[in-house]
Amino acid sequence: NIPVAVMNKLLPLETDPAFEPDVIKKASVAACGICKWVRAMIVYDRIAKMVGPKKAALQEAEEKLAKAMAELQEKKDQLQEVKDKVDKLLQQLDEAKKKKADLQSQYETCSKRLVTAEKLINGLGGEKSR
Repeated sequence: NIPVAVMNKLLPLETDPAFEPDVIKKASVAACGICKWVRAMIVYDRIAKMVGPKKAALQEAEEKLAKAMAELQEKKDQLQEVKDKVDKLLQQLDEAKKKKADLQSQYETCSKRLVTAEKLINGLGGEKSR
């Protein structure tokens, strides 16, 4: 950027009616080019002073975004870990339910056999006394 001291010297030229490119062109074509360049530098400095803070704000916003995206990815990873654990626990639950059903079935089969065995023993007990 252009130093403030230099800009303070150039700003009066911007409003000077004698420092118009068309007026200077009558005296010298080379000076007309310099006049256009000086006016362009004044405009550039004014725009650079407006854009500079916006660039800094953009940089800060991009840094905040990058940080937020990193935190988001970390949270997504944690969420995936929790989902994996839940899936594993659901699988274990299904296996436990199947085992429970199998054991329940075995229990019922054994109970029926026990009842049948008791009937058979009681029935055979009467045969012994004969």
